Amino acid sequence: MAEPTQPAPTLAEEFLVEFRAFWAWLPDKPLFFTLLGAWAGLFHFLGHCSFNFTDQPSLFAWMWGAWSAEALEAEHGKLVPVVVLILLWLRRNELLATPTRRWLPALGGVALALVLHVIAFTVQQPRVSMVALAGGVWCFVGLVWGPGWLRKTFFPFLLLGFCVPLEGLGEGLLFQLRLLVTQLSVGIGHNLLGLDVLRDGTAIFNTARTFNYDVAPACSGIRSLTSLLAVTTIYGYVAFRAPWKRAVMMALAAPLAVAGNVARITTVIILAEAFGHKAGAAAETNLGYVTFAVAIGLMFLAGWLMREKAAPPVTLGRAERPVGQPTPPLVGPALIAALLLMALAGGVIYQLQTRQTLGRPGVLAEPQADSPRWRIPLPEQVAGMTSQEVPAAEVELSALPADTSIGKRLYTATNGPPLLLQVVLMGRDRTSIHQPQYCLTGQGWLIEKTEEVRLPLAQQPPHEVPALKLTASKVFTTADGQRVPVRAIYVYWFVADGALTAHRSQRLRWMAEELLKTGTLQRWAYVACFAQCAPGDEDQTFARVKEFVAAAVPEFQRSPAPR
Repeated sequence: MAEPTQPAPTLAEEFLVEFRAFWAWLPDKPLFFTLLGAWAGLFHFLGHCSFNFTDQPSLFAWMWGAWSAEALEAEHGKLVPVVVLILLWLRRNELLATPTRRWLPALGGVALALVLHVIAFTVQQPRVSMVALAGGVWCFVGLVWGPGWLRKTFFPFLLLGFCVPLEGLGEGLLFQLRLLVTQLSVGIGHNLLGLDVLRDGTAIFNTARTFNYDVAPACSGIRSLTSLLAVTTIYGYVAFRAPWKRAVMMALAAPLAVAGNVARITTVIILAEAFGHKAGAAAETNLGYVTFAVAIGLMFLAGWLMREKAAPPVTLGRAERPVGQPTPPLVGPALIAALLLMALAGGVIYQLQTRQTLGRPGVLAEPQADSPRWRIPLPEQVAGMTSQEVPAAEVELSALPADTSIGKRLYTATNGPPLLLQVVLMGRDRTSIHQPQYCLTGQGWLIEKTEEVRLPLAQQPPHEVPALKLTASKVFTTADGQRVPVRAIYVYWFVADGALTAHRSQRLRWMAEELLKTGTLQRWAYVACFAQCAPGDEDQTFARVKEFVAAAVPEFQRSPAPR
């Protein structure tokens, strides 16, 4: 009589068997997880002091809030740690075949990660603390299991960099990518296909203006570039063993993003020319997959061209397992030194926080009773223009720290469009002031040009304000369906007590230097002036803005002289 056949094990059952074998083989687990727990505790209780996404000091809470914020487009950060664990699991046999030993030089990396976190905590840069968090865990791998494990886990841990929200970083590079996509797409459509298509900056249109599109940041900016960089890094790690081939795949992310977006925008141009604006708009909205389909297809082609011979499988026999080898005691130099370094870092953070003071504002501001927000008295009349106060929108106040102060006035004249003057004053949280580009693009404006300018002030001795000038465009649709193009001039700068700059990076650098040297948190204000105009009137409108700034700024700004 035939014996009954046993059912094949399920994937879950096979995984459990493999995991139990892996767990039994893995040496020195108590030390690693003790260090990991202490490290997590440090970053939970002393993780950050920038409370824009959470009201807790935990860096983990801040990370979750940042990943969940729609404006940052960073929700993929929730998945990255899972992907890293999967990649490590796929290479488990290769890792377990690597000799293990406690390696005390890795404590140097732990110390470096702690120094990085102390500085990041002090200057309110939680993104840098995220790098320190991941870097410290990687160094623990080397401390517990040796330099061989450190080398073999480098690429998976490198992927944790995609957990960091990257909005606002490399804005200039991303704009150049948008411009390149526009130039290539219009070049293909006009020169190769003979289509009636023109461009102005990142805007694409035909001679009759029956269709008008813009290569927006969502198409060719941080979202597609970050996603493709993550995909090419993972593919390079899985497909290749040679480090240079993995590096090549990572470097291909930007060209692949451009190629994918050129294919998409060219398709939109062809459909719009053949079937009208509505067909092109529908393609622009619904054919986002074209970008990634083309890019990933090219990625696989590059992988095929650089393909390697299959590596022999790594198997672990009984003789390879560290059975019978004495396990080093948990309490030893590695644990004691690492815990002392963490305790020292915590003490330094506490001391730096207790001596921190808040600097004087660079603009006129008055405390208000029963409110953490200050009143910013802007001039009621400027250069013959009257004004009315514009209250801050509830969405602005709710999105910013509670001690952020906002002043706005709308100035009107009989000979031109109104001008909006706005001042945002930070409190103890530097995130009160963010990239002004977010507000413009969030309101549907497309930034076509960024220039550095100097605005003279009407006072003695003569002073100038260094500022950035943004030229933006927007297309409004009227009630009868007409598309009306509009331009805007937006100038802004940052001012603190004794400091003035047009650049966000310089502001952050000066703030960090002052915090680390003196413990004083500079109270920066962001000043901006906005005016709309018709296409072609940009120069005239900017001249009006300069005249307005010259008269208005001396009325409310304390520190006109650059640092």
